[in-house]
Amino acid sequence: MLKIKDIINKFKTIANTHPNINYFGVGSISDLTDDILYYPYLWLDTTPSHTINYVEDNGYKSIELEFILRVGDKVNDNQLVGDIRGLGTTNEIDIISDTFSIILDIVNTISEDSLGLFQEVILIDNVVVEPFYNEDTGNVTGNQATIILKIKNDKICLTPLND
Repeated sequence: MLKIKDIINKFKTIANTHPNINYFGVGSISDLTDDILYYPYLWLDTTPSHTINYVEDNGYKSIELEFILRVGDKVNDNQLVGDIRGLGTTNEIDIISDTFSIILDIVNTISEDSLGLFQEVILIDNVVVEPFYNEDTGNVTGNQATIILKIKNDKICLTPLND
């Protein structure tokens, strides 16, 4: 049976493999500090709830693990970028677009198992991606998505309890 640590390592592999992710971190969103040196980053928030599913004829056969994927990049106020607002604006629209694409790459990697990491994992439900603006010291923007991964519960005690 996969452990949460195993899933985290799979996301670390994705981050190390993806050409546009320069930093990977894990923990609560509140642990995400503004001293990250390398952008864009992939942050895996492990604080949402996890569900052990019960089926009457089989018992507890699956586990749903919920994570928040957060991809952020630093806004460059000095860069002259042409967008719908004209020249002299920031790269914020580019960041929203690029970080959405990174999340889409991650979702596709999981659902298609293109790296051979997720044979034992099913991505369930819709993935809602929502942007965030001006976080940390006010100059980090990006997207985040809540995903739910379903894994098999082998019903093997990892630490057997004996009398």
